[in-house]
Amino acid sequence: MSPRILIPTLLTSTLLAACGGGGGGSSDGNSNSGGSGGTTNSPPSFTSGISTTSAENNSATGYTAAATDADGDTLTFTLSGDDGALFEIDSGTGALSFVSAPDFENPSDADADNDYEVELEVSDGKEGTDRQAVVISVTDQTQLVAKVSYPTPNANLGGLADQTSVTGILIDEEDDQVLASDINTLSVNNNFATFDLDEPHRWRVQVAVDSQFVPETLNIAWEDASGNTGQISQEINSWPVFDKPYGLALDSANNRALVADEGLDSLVSVDLDTGRRTILSGGNTGSGAAFDDPRGVALDSANSRALVTDTGLGALLAVDLSNGDRTTLSDRGTGKGTGLTFPISLALDIANHRALVIDSGSGALVAVNLDSGDRTVLSDSGTGSGPALSTPQALVLDSAGNRALVIDALLRALVAIDLESGNRTILSDDSTGAGTGFSSPRSLVLDSANNRVLITGHYSNRLTAVDLDTGDRTTFSNSSTGTGTALGRPHAITLDIANNRALVTNTLKGLLLSVDLDSGNRTALPADRTGSGAAFEYPLAVALDSGNNRALVASDALDALVAVDLDSGDRAPISDRNTGTGTTFRSISGIALDSVNNRALVIDDGWRALAAVDLDSGNRTILSDDSTGTGTAFSRPFDLALDSGNNRVLVTDQSLDALVAVDLDTGDRTILSGDGAGTGPAFFAPLGLAIDSTNKRALVSDVSMGALVAVDLDTGNRIILSDRSTGAGALFGDPVDVVLDSSSNRALVTDEDLRSLVAVDLASGNRTIFTGEDTGSGPDFRDPQGLAMDSANERVLVADLGLDALVVVELETGERAISSR
Repeated sequence: MSPRILIPTLLTSTLLAACGGGGGGSSDGNSNSGGSGGTTNSPPSFTSGISTTSAENNSATGYTAAATDADGDTLTFTLSGDDGALFEIDSGTGALSFVSAPDFENPSDADADNDYEVELEVSDGKEGTDRQAVVISVTDQTQLVAKVSYPTPNANLGGLADQTSVTGILIDEEDDQVLASDINTLSVNNNFATFDLDEPHRWRVQVAVDSQFVPETLNIAWEDASGNTGQISQEINSWPVFDKPYGLALDSANNRALVADEGLDSLVSVDLDTGRRTILSGGNTGSGAAFDDPRGVALDSANSRALVTDTGLGALLAVDLSNGDRTTLSDRGTGKGTGLTFPISLALDIANHRALVIDSGSGALVAVNLDSGDRTVLSDSGTGSGPALSTPQALVLDSAGNRALVIDALLRALVAIDLESGNRTILSDDSTGAGTGFSSPRSLVLDSANNRVLITGHYSNRLTAVDLDTGDRTTFSNSSTGTGTALGRPHAITLDIANNRALVTNTLKGLLLSVDLDSGNRTALPADRTGSGAAFEYPLAVALDSGNNRALVASDALDALVAVDLDSGDRAPISDRNTGTGTTFRSISGIALDSVNNRALVIDDGWRALAAVDLDSGNRTILSDDSTGTGTAFSRPFDLALDSGNNRVLVTDQSLDALVAVDLDTGDRTILSGDGAGTGPAFFAPLGLAIDSTNKRALVSDVSMGALVAVDLDTGNRIILSDRSTGAGALFGDPVDVVLDSSSNRALVTDEDLRSLVAVDLASGNRTIFTGEDTGSGPDFRDPQGLAMDSANERVLVADLGLDALVVVELETGERAISSR
């Protein structure tokens, strides 16, 4: 204001005061006179801000009202406004607080937007006041914890993959609700994760793995929007799991066995002390022509390499043992001579700088020059005399006799081939030598110290010793001769003379066995295991117990219900012949969890019964069988599903060709569908079962029909959802179990013939191999059986009978890992 205006104003004020003029007090903050002397009162004025933020779950807002008063009067604070009733203010200090701590997820302000609006008033007690609107914005307080869903801790990725998906969920321990705004970052081994836009608590990331350095640690670190940080870690492994270990050689200098695995298309090293398996060549290890059915292997120690026959390539390869690189020594494009068609086995003939190769396709013994790759037929139907080779399987060099010894499956004979003339002589067959004849012979090894050959019988599960003078055959080791681990379809064999043993591949269980040369006793070499506890034997069924973060698995050979800790892979019996009371299991084929009653419901095919297992004690109680409950008796019950809304269990019976409903109070059995109940295509062998409660139907896999069938839960009527005439895609081979993946509107079906998990679109019936031999990474299924869906972790658990393992499958990529074995 300019002096020309200011001076008159001051004069006017002075004159009014001298005359006793002026008005009374004002409640709107204007100056007023007080006392006989007419002193002017200055109103207070707010100096504190008009907004603040406050974290939820805390009654203190962190806001303190502040004001000044020129007269130095004592100030008093009060509040009002739309949300004023939710607050209290200290009238003297101005400290503002919530009456009850706010909850961000459940706002109580008038607009329900977490912006709480109040009006503050300050008074000097002399009718001087000031007012101010204040907004208190409540912020979300996060306490995030990360959990890994795939792979499970200690899981085995199978040795061939060079990277893996790591997926998981975030849990907000403050309110169980994770918002996108709650999250700052999450990384695994410094690889940043991405988050699902629709479900921001889900995360995934790709990380590199190296099978040469296992176990490998996954370090998961995160920071939430509140600045809180956390970290967890877990170990994973990547060991090859034998699939078709058909070739075997001893590398005694390095205390290891070399195994050619046709299923893995790899050459694998097995440490003979620890059992540790490592891919030496194949997959992502080594350069050169990729294996395509490697069969025979021989060690060329002088050149630090292994020689491998590959039936798919029709070639003899050299593998550098230092780096896994593969070089073609002989095939149709390398070396001269008749091409190899099905080179199945070989022996190294160092003295003549050649490899001797059995070509099963041409029924020939072929010499391959190791320098040039040139091939020379030493013996076949046109070279040499004697019985022609028919289906030769393997050979061994008998250098002392200048001959090759060959086992022929179709001839069921041990044949000697003279390396000079190519002449063939039967040493032992049904007509030559005494003893039990050969059956499915696959491989042989020369035990020169005992003047004998040891021969594996694949389907006869027998090792036979053949006397080289007489041709007499003696069972050297089988279920009746020698003790220990079963041979399990033995295939390849080699000698470890220093330890007086033979090494034999067990193809049924993917083991390497040590067989004592004197007694025939068998011991499985240490194998890479996942989790502690007694190993599974023929796991058939699985159910998820999410409340205890475990799987319940039926082990058929152990007659046991086993709990698998999904945080470790550790196995512990819940109920077996030594745990719990009641009739001992005979053959559990189906499991369902009844969490409300803290029990597992099981189908025992051997009992032909439905039983309950108390999950605390392991006690077993029959709920329905021939003597418990009325109605049609079970014949060959297989799977079950709990229909808790109707207090019943549904059971598939493959001999009754029916779906049976069992009342859980009485045990009474009623045929819901099949055998005259319900319309539609008749069942022929219903096995797997899942309930689709949203659509009031059951999903049933029928192995004989090769179909997925929907059964109306009210009428029992049956409709084909997918079979050879309904839906496109790979046809079912032997569909076993089924689970519902409702989020994707599909069913997942295990198929033991396809060795796969098949996804079935429930709208069209179209079938897709979701994960199997050529789809998804990880250990191949060998005999997938029971299924359990874990939707919360977007994974499915598979009981694999052939692997003796519980396999976890990631639901987006189909990646597989062994969770417990």
